[in-house]
Amino acid sequence: MIGARLHHASLSVAALDPAVAFFETVFGYAVEVREDGMTDIAAMAGEAGLSCDFVQMRGPAGGVVLELICFHRAGGAMAADAAPWRPGAGHVAFHVADFDAALSECTGAGAEVIGAPIDWPGGRAAYLKVPGGAFIEIEWLKGQA
Repeated sequence: MIGARLHHASLSVAALDPAVAFFETVFGYAVEVREDGMTDIAAMAGEAGLSCDFVQMRGPAGGVVLELICFHRAGGAMAADAAPWRPGAGHVAFHVADFDAALSECTGAGAEVIGAPIDWPGGRAAYLKVPGGAFIEIEWLKGQA
């Protein structure tokens, strides 16, 4: 076993600035690191001509860093995926104290609900696509604030 701790969760986005604005506005995240035009990512990803712009953001409670990364190919734009459940896609989940208020704030800031919110025995949940194209889940759990 290696000694390690989780540092960041990363979401690929189609547009960096609207995604950054969403996480700043809705969840209070602040940019700690930003790099535009990074070309070393091509070697790391094993794809010639790949570059990226990225930020690493920290929430008001500290903890795990949220990274937003916008990839670019030399030949043109990267296609955005429309669903968080496809292989290779991902999302981050946020527990919220008031599901309806959180959903309203997210959609008011430009997020789009994917499908429909659900009620399940442990609480309520919804997938959303945020400005910039990343996917999140908001979740309210019974018995937890």
